[in-house]
Amino acid sequence: MPLNLNATLDSIYFFMWPGWRTELEANRWHWGKRWAERLPTVFIQPELPCGTRWQTAPEPRLANVELLSIEASSMVSDEWLGVAVRQAGQIVAHMSLRGYERPLFWFYNPQLAGPFALIPSRARVLHGTENYFDFEGVGKDLLNLWCYAAESSDLVICCSSGVVSGLKKNTQIRDVLLLPNGCDFRKYSRPSNVKGGWSARLNDWRSMGRRLAVFAGNINERLDFELIETLAARYTDIGFVFAGPVDTTHLSDAQRCSWRNVELATNVRILGRLPVEDLPALYWSCDVGIIPYRTDLPKVVENGFPLKALEMAAAGLPVVASLMKPLKEAAGAVTVVADAAAFSAAILTHSRRSRSQEQRALAERICRASDYDLLFDRMLQSLGPRIDEVQSRPASLEHFVNRIGLVRYRLALQQLAAPPSAPQRLRDLTRYRVGALLGLVPARLRRMAPQPIKRLARRWLS
Repeated sequence: MPLNLNATLDSIYFFMWPGWRTELEANRWHWGKRWAERLPTVFIQPELPCGTRWQTAPEPRLANVELLSIEASSMVSDEWLGVAVRQAGQIVAHMSLRGYERPLFWFYNPQLAGPFALIPSRARVLHGTENYFDFEGVGKDLLNLWCYAAESSDLVICCSSGVVSGLKKNTQIRDVLLLPNGCDFRKYSRPSNVKGGWSARLNDWRSMGRRLAVFAGNINERLDFELIETLAARYTDIGFVFAGPVDTTHLSDAQRCSWRNVELATNVRILGRLPVEDLPALYWSCDVGIIPYRTDLPKVVENGFPLKALEMAAAGLPVVASLMKPLKEAAGAVTVVADAAAFSAAILTHSRRSRSQEQRALAERICRASDYDLLFDRMLQSLGPRIDEVQSRPASLEHFVNRIGLVRYRLALQQLAAPPSAPQRLRDLTRYRVGALLGLVPARLRRMAPQPIKRLARRWLS
C-alpha cells in the first residue's frame, strides 16, 4: 500500500547546520524542496544567542518552507544537554504554535542530537552527506552524538558509499539506504534564459570559438589550486571559467599564491556567485566541466560525490574529476582520473564538440536515473513502513547516556542546576518588575493600549 503522507505526518523538521541562507543550491535544497511540495517543512537554524526568543521567517526561495532560528549550540560538550533542553523547548513551542503533532525529523547536524532525541516524532531520518570520521579536528564527543543520532534513526540515508562505510565501521547500524547525490535533470538538460550579467564576459571567447572549461561551486580549501594554476599556464588556448563564492580563509600561503596567479591569468574569468537559475546556461555555453579537487584529503577522496558532476553531465558536458572513489559509480557520465598528470591529459581529449552520440546517450541515461524526483520516490518506499502511524515518540535516553558516557551525562545534568548568569538574572528581574507594574494598570486601560504596545509587552514578557 502506498504511503499516505498527510494521514501519518503533518510537518517535516530539518535539523541543520547554521548558515543555510548563504549555502549554494546543494543536497539539502533538493530534499527540502521535494518535502515542501508535500508537507509544511521547517529548516532549523541554531544561530541565536542564549536567552533570545526563537524566531521564524519564510524561506523566500522555496515555497512552504519556514526558517526556525533557535539557540546556537555550545562548543563546550558539558553544556550540550542544557542547551539541548532549551533548543527542544523552542522547537516544541514552534510546533505548538503551528499545531504540528505528527512531525518527521530529518537530521544533518550532530550538535542537534539532543533535541532530535528529546522531542517526540513519528519517525527520524539521518541524512549522511559527510563522513565526519574522516574529518580532521572533529572531537570524540561530537562523533558520539553523530553515532547516537544514526543509531536512533528509523532510516539512515547516505549520499555516497564512503559515508556508508564510515557509519558501518563506527556504529551498530547495518541497514543503510544508499542514495548518491543526483541532479535536477529537467532543469539542467536544456539551456535557460540568462538573468545575470555574467554572460557578456564570455562573448569574446565564444565569438572566436575558444574552448571553455568550467567549474561552478565553492572555491575553497578543497580545490587543488596548484593543479588549476598549472592547467591555466599550460593550455593558454583554453578559457577557464570559475563561478561561485571564493573563500581563502583556510588556504595555505602556497595555495593563496597559486590562486592569485590564476586570477591574473589572461585565459581565466572569475564570475563570482551566479543566480542558481543561470547554471544550466553557463554549462551549455562551455565545452568541458572540471572538478579539480585535492587528492590529499581523505574526506574528499573516500567520500566525495559532488552534485555538480551530474548537473554538468545533464547539461551535455563531458566531465573530468579528480580522484573521488564514490564518483567512479557514475562512470559514463564522469571521467575520474587518478592524478594531476591524468587530469591534464583528459582536458585535451574531453570536449562537447568531439563527443560521440553513444557517449552522450550513456551520460544522459545515468543522469536521468539519478534525478532527485526518482531518488525521493525510492526514499519514500523505504521510509513508509518505518513511520509510526499511532503516535509520536522520543528516542531512547538510555542509549543517549551509553553513547556520551555516564560521567559526561552527570556533568551535563549538573550544568542544568547551575544558577543563571548575571545578565540573565538581570533580564529576569527586569521582566518581573515590568510585569508587576503592568499588573497595577487597570484592565480597561490596558485594553485601550495600541496594538504595537501590546505586542511589545507580550514579546518582552514571553
